[in-house]
Amino acid sequence: MLSTWSLITTALAYMGLLFAIAWIGDRKRIARDHRNIQAVIYSLSLAVYCTSWTFYGAVGSAATTGWGYLPIYLGPALLMLFGFDLLRRIATISHHQRITSIADFIAHRYDRSHSIAVLVTLAAVIGSVPYIALQFKGITNGFNVVAGSVTNDAALPGELSLYVALTLALFAILFGTRTLDASEHHRGLMWAIAFESLVKLLAFLAIGLFVIFGIFGGFGEVAATVRENQNYQELFSPWRLPEGFGIQLVLAMTAILCLPRQFHVAIVEFRDIRELKTARWLFPSYLAVFAILAMPIALAGLVQFGGQDVHPDSYVLALPIAFDKEALTVLAFLGGFSAASGMVIVATVALAIMVSNDIVMPLLLRSGMAGVRGETDLSRTLLRVRRISIVAISLLAYAYYQAIEAGVPLASIGLLSFSAAAQFAPAMLIGLYWPGANRAGALSGLTVGVGGWFVLLLLPSLAGSEATGLPDVAFNQGAAWSLALNALAVVVVSLMFSEDTVRRRKAEREEPDAGLITLGELENTLGRFLGRDSTRRALETHLHSNHLEADALATPATVQFGERLLAGSIGSASARSVLTTALHHRGLGPEAVFELLNQTSQAVQFNRELLQATLDNMSQGVAVIDKDLRLVGWNQSYLELMNYPDGMVYLGQPVEELIRHNATRGLIRGGTSEAAVRKRLDLLRGGDPYRFERSWPDGSVIEIQGNPLPGGGYVTTFSNITHFKTIASELKLINETLEQRVRQRTQELSEANADLEEARKTAESANRSKTRFLAAASHDLLQPINAARLFVSILRQQAGEGGDEEARLVKRVDRSLTAAEELLGALLDISKLDSGMYEPDPEVIEVSELFEQLRRRFQPLAANRDLQLRVRGRKDQVFSDRNLLYRILQNFLSNAIRYTESGGVLLSCQRRGDHLRFRVSDTGVGIAEDDSRAIFQEFHRLDYAHRLEEKGLGLGLAICDRIAHMLGHRMEVRSRPGHGSTFSVTVPLASRERIEAQRPKDAPRSDHPRLQGLAVLCIDNEADILEGMNLLLDRWGCTVLLAQDREQAVQRVKEHGPPGMVLVDHHLSQQVFGLDVMAYLEELLGKRLPTIVITADRSPELEEEVRRMKYGLLRKPIKPAALRALMTNTLKNR
Repeated sequence: MLSTWSLITTALAYMGLLFAIAWIGDRKRIARDHRNIQAVIYSLSLAVYCTSWTFYGAVGSAATTGWGYLPIYLGPALLMLFGFDLLRRIATISHHQRITSIADFIAHRYDRSHSIAVLVTLAAVIGSVPYIALQFKGITNGFNVVAGSVTNDAALPGELSLYVALTLALFAILFGTRTLDASEHHRGLMWAIAFESLVKLLAFLAIGLFVIFGIFGGFGEVAATVRENQNYQELFSPWRLPEGFGIQLVLAMTAILCLPRQFHVAIVEFRDIRELKTARWLFPSYLAVFAILAMPIALAGLVQFGGQDVHPDSYVLALPIAFDKEALTVLAFLGGFSAASGMVIVATVALAIMVSNDIVMPLLLRSGMAGVRGETDLSRTLLRVRRISIVAISLLAYAYYQAIEAGVPLASIGLLSFSAAAQFAPAMLIGLYWPGANRAGALSGLTVGVGGWFVLLLLPSLAGSEATGLPDVAFNQGAAWSLALNALAVVVVSLMFSEDTVRRRKAEREEPDAGLITLGELENTLGRFLGRDSTRRALETHLHSNHLEADALATPATVQFGERLLAGSIGSASARSVLTTALHHRGLGPEAVFELLNQTSQAVQFNRELLQATLDNMSQGVAVIDKDLRLVGWNQSYLELMNYPDGMVYLGQPVEELIRHNATRGLIRGGTSEAAVRKRLDLLRGGDPYRFERSWPDGSVIEIQGNPLPGGGYVTTFSNITHFKTIASELKLINETLEQRVRQRTQELSEANADLEEARKTAESANRSKTRFLAAASHDLLQPINAARLFVSILRQQAGEGGDEEARLVKRVDRSLTAAEELLGALLDISKLDSGMYEPDPEVIEVSELFEQLRRRFQPLAANRDLQLRVRGRKDQVFSDRNLLYRILQNFLSNAIRYTESGGVLLSCQRRGDHLRFRVSDTGVGIAEDDSRAIFQEFHRLDYAHRLEEKGLGLGLAICDRIAHMLGHRMEVRSRPGHGSTFSVTVPLASRERIEAQRPKDAPRSDHPRLQGLAVLCIDNEADILEGMNLLLDRWGCTVLLAQDREQAVQRVKEHGPPGMVLVDHHLSQQVFGLDVMAYLEELLGKRLPTIVITADRSPELEEEVRRMKYGLLRKPIKPAALRALMTNTLKNR
């Protein structure tokens, strides 16, 4: 087990590495000219969102609430995927206005309100302190778990947490407060945060893979573990979402924007739209890794430590410790350390900027220390304020950490801070999209929301209430109520003080008055906050790039540039205050007032001329009326379209006059009636949008569309759509003609389909006839071959006593019969499979037994060809039809041995989830890519097969393909000419229920009865068959009784008594069947007779009937060895 000091040394070394990375990033700037690399760094820096809560607490939450951890990952991912336009809009505005923080952004949207900025800053600090304390708790817990045993609650010395806080504060000071310009990108800091994101990702991924494949043995085992335990099934049921899932999802979505550290990395550090596009898919993918792996890790912790005193938040560290994985333990510890330290560093930097800009700077302005006439350089003072703020916030979080209870879960503290940050969302989003939102509404909403959060959520946590435990109904309701009341207050108060809206819009557009301040005074004012040299260089660059003269007075563009430059350092609200104060100290005399008014008049006139020029260049007619229904604006297209007499239209004209004039010209539906005029006026007074089309007497069609203005009145557009209507009429005529042609073509296609259907039915009928013919003719086809097989068997026994030439001839005859049997059998099998007559009989199959059968069958064949047959099985069970699966593998092995001249053949299997893949690989001639599909067609053989001694029929793989398709098994082939081939078939594993349900068969008895002296009654209508059976059974020492029909069989029984066994052919004649004869004989004798039915009929119905009567079944053509084995087994089981 690792010691405490070894962990401390590791952590210090890791911090040293972070210092080095940040130092290199600040100086080398490698990624500046590599936008793709910078986009990846930006995306990884967003992962500062994944703190010790997501690294440790998400697993703990999964172990206690099931899917309760998902909202923290799902919320940001949804916002990145579907809220991309929102993020782009906020980033673009902030980049242009040099926004420095979330407080600066919200204040800027509401008249640069200092009150809003201060309230947001205080709420952010208070809400973030518990979150920063959570990181100290995560680091300390990590030390405690790794340094001691997994169940040891002995904490490390309290001073260690203080040292961690101070070390992280030092890092934030060195790389987060190097310059005063907060909008300047902190490359080194972002490099370090991106590296930490990689470390925690690799650590969590390593733990997850270890759990899934090292502890469980794969995803299938994870799912099986859940299925086998009722508690786990309920905990991780996909239909069971914990209470408060929805509100936590909303909190997580707002957190990605409203948490100060997330706003800093996502918005303040934003450079280019490419970064957001990359982060749109990379950051959700990053979160998906954590979301997927948290559940297996939690499950492993529950299985491993169930009933033990191990906190779920420590499972990430406890699992590698429990399995003595020291390297993995160190990696997990560094991952948790990275998750916590990255958050602390960025959060303290972001909060320090907010405190210095929105609290300290306004105090300096009011106290006079930042007066315009002062000469003191305040840039160093503000930097010291930020550094002191970092230390103070860290110590405040450390104090909160000391105050909270040790057993409080990490997730609950995180949700507490999330709910605080969410209170910024209503003012931010409503102000962004609703023009009616104003300063009073935003301030009211923030006050109500933050106050509700403070009373309902924060105070209980400080008092040690259960509200800091797992999110329960009280916590979720408190968060939901505070957020809802916040949004409601923004809307209601904004409506109550709507006059403030105009003032806010004006404030957003206005620029500090120029022409009253010299460039020297502007440079002096800016230099006190930005530094003299930096200010001088920035102003010189601005004047040069905009082709401005360095005259005595500053231009409006220069003053606006100075304001944005100052806003990047002290915030937009403080920047406006500083410049306003500077202009105020200049004073305004009569001439200055006249000049200012003249400039304003010229600006208004210019804007009006620009607007009129824009309207006159529009092809649509535009008319604007005010709330009193008087004409206040129009363009030339409107006059031309309406064809008003010259001088009729004038500014302020009542629109009623124009409506009556148009009615007299027949341009208004309803004629000149008073009702038609009143209807149109009522429509305008109603304030609702409208759109309609009118056909005028000259044949033109006009589209009229009106939209109400916010302050009352309408803007109406008139579009001549005559040309479009003409085209639409022509298209309608073409469409009607086209419909007629479509109907005609549809009729032709219907007739063609009817012909095709008839042809299909004819083909199916022919196929069924072929199948019936093959099935019916199988008996007659196989009878002579069966007889020949019996005679050849006898000849082979006699050939051993004759010469070599006679033995060779008998061997060739036997080989020819074998080929004929295989050909007929294959044809019948294909016919049977194509006709759908075969019904699979799936069962649980022991893979080891199946492989042993195949090994015994093919080991001698491989040895005869000097090939090595290797078998690598598994102790698994699959669910399939035993005979059909054996048939597939038998064909694979037969082909492999046949087409392999040297080397060997491998029969193996491997698990693929809940399936088992059987593979047969060889070192044979291989198969060309063009033949990889053709080999599954009937009678297709490879072109180079003629070089081999043995040749296949070209039907085996076609049968295998049909069998696999019928069983639902996937069959594949991979091969290269000259490099061998691999054939595989994938079969489902047998479920535990099926294995338990299938009863094991009784062990065979050990006795082996002999056939010597056994009386065997052979019944067959073919004399040749009877003669062959007589010769064969006589050599086995049996007493043979022969009969060609039922009468002869009865006669033999009466003469010799009941036989010891009956071999009966099923098809004795067209009307007589072997089963009927056996039923008659058994009824005559009053006892059951050991019976074997010999037939060429392969129908399932016959097989089922034979099984029901408990007879043996042997298909023609019979092989002596198979017959003898079946007879022996029949006697043993009698």
